[in-house]
Amino acid sequence: MAVTQWQGTIRRASTQDAAVVTAILAEAFMRDPVSGWIFPADDHRARVHPAFFGPFVALALRTGEVHVAGDGLGATLWLPVGGDHAEDEGEELADLENAIGPEAMKRFGVLDELMAANHPGEPHWYLPFIGVHPDHHGRGVGSALLRDRLAELDRAGTAAYLEASTPRNAALYERLGFRRRPVTLDLPEGPSLYPMWRDPA
Repeated sequence: MAVTQWQGTIRRASTQDAAVVTAILAEAFMRDPVSGWIFPADDHRARVHPAFFGPFVALALRTGEVHVAGDGLGATLWLPVGGDHAEDEGEELADLENAIGPEAMKRFGVLDELMAANHPGEPHWYLPFIGVHPDHHGRGVGSALLRDRLAELDRAGTAAYLEASTPRNAALYERLGFRRRPVTLDLPEGPSLYPMWRDPA
């Protein structure tokens, strides 16, 4: 069965959209295997997910770009890496442990260290999160969000990088020009992530 290609509007978000974007990501990642590894208890995950994603949304709004599909169907966070862009996690992430608890913070620290150790050094835009609200899965919203931003990066001659959290997601990204790097990021007694790079077309 062919996947519907969503034809709605995509726009760059502002700080006024922070709550909407945070809510999209909190819902979109509720069943994600990596999020399930960081937050093993379903009730805890549901309770703290907005507090977890909020600082990343704030960081991307301040230092990168956030894009929203429609009136809140899906969203992407993009962060610039290398070149003229200095690494900056900022104050947004400073109080993350208070928000999610020490055990989840410890697990997130393992993930963050693994991702940082394998992050490419060449200049690129990094996609830490793309999420579509579960009510709108299967409509092509995620693909539309990616195609829109990747077209901008192609015009600028800029590469893109992400870590796919499932083989299914990796296959979607491959259809959009990403290629798997020769390494997987294997979490202790948990899932694997698949680093992927895309040269500008």
